[in-house]
Amino acid sequence: MLEQYNIGTLVRYWSATNGIENSNFFLRTRSAAGDCEYVLTIMEQAPYSGASYVTLLKTLHTNGLAVAPPLVTRAGQNISQLAGKPAMLQHRLPGHHVRNPTLEQICSIARFTARMHLTASAASIKLPEYPRTHAWLTAQIAKVRGRLSFSDGELLNNSMQKVSSLLTRKDVEKLPQGAIHADLFRDNALFNSFGLSGVIDFHHAAQGYWIYDLAVLANDWCTDGTGLLDPDRTLALLRAYNSLRALCDAELWFFSDFTLYAALTFWLSRLAPALANGSTDLARKKNPEEFQRIVAHHIRHSFFVDARQLNS
Repeated sequence: MLEQYNIGTLVRYWSATNGIENSNFFLRTRSAAGDCEYVLTIMEQAPYSGASYVTLLKTLHTNGLAVAPPLVTRAGQNISQLAGKPAMLQHRLPGHHVRNPTLEQICSIARFTARMHLTASAASIKLPEYPRTHAWLTAQIAKVRGRLSFSDGELLNNSMQKVSSLLTRKDVEKLPQGAIHADLFRDNALFNSFGLSGVIDFHHAAQGYWIYDLAVLANDWCTDGTGLLDPDRTLALLRAYNSLRALCDAELWFFSDFTLYAALTFWLSRLAPALANGSTDLARKKNPEEFQRIVAHHIRHSFFVDARQLNS
């Protein structure tokens, strides 16, 4: 497969352990120009964005965002084949993942998100609708119904009622939309001594509410060990984003509900396969309890933001 690319001679390869939905490997090659490292992604599942996946990556890279576009084969193809599956080769971006992000790192990922939204919008990139819709939530709940404790089932029902109310509102339908990453967890961002050095794994990118991206960020970057949103971190996130793309009043009003919606989608995306598979290894990799705690906090504590707080 590597002979399709002009990247030199393979020196070694090793598994990238963070990958869950796809198979990822790091490669090191050697050429006259020196050693270079790449990421090989074997797509076990098709990306949400379908044929627009490559276009999105290239557009963001061309506009100066820290995103690695796919390398082109000698035949001019962006996607190759390996063992009968689509595969993509990219330069390995520098940096490392952070476990306890600083306020500046939170602000950096927020500004990246704003730039990504604006760049994709300016390029008129249209992606398929984000699939974790009201219908998707309903289908996932049907898979787990009757398999939870009474208290967990009540939490799930109460959360779904609130999210259903959110997603069926006409004023919510009018919220700003465009290309979203939809999975911007800490393990999909890289930092070095200079700051944010890369964003990876656009497998969940789709057309959706921009405020949903901020909700996903808040749930992973701004919660404490119990799953409760930290006010200082959350306001820093929103202020940094707002400095590049002004959030409208409706987005701020519904932000708290969107954090619940985002948390519920990831709780269910982990819970349903964990119950079906019965595998402790799967539960370890995609722990449902992490997002169950976040959902529980969102049900009990709303996080309302006044527009004046973003400029203070």
